[in-house]
Amino acid sequence: MLFMVKVTHDYSTCQAHHPTKADLYKNTLANLGDHGIKVHGQYSNRLIHTNFIICETDSFEALDAAFDPILEMGHFEATPVMKRD
Repeated sequence: MLFMVKVTHDYSTCQAHHPTKADLYKNTLANLGDHGIKVHGQYSNRLIHTNFIICETDSFEALDAAFDPILEMGHFEATPVMKRD
């Protein structure tokens, strides 16, 4: 199943320049495959503090487990999507 994961936060909670949170955030995204998640694309708009991740996994539970370490760093919306030909 394909998902569009939209991650937002505001300037005051941005982890981009925080020494420990930035590494945790990056490592969590880099290790999504460890939870059986295939990332098809990852895009960001730094000006509005928003990330978009297109990923594929067999269960919503896998997404929940994979993003658990960083859930307090923003607002996460996981929307099931499909590719139309």
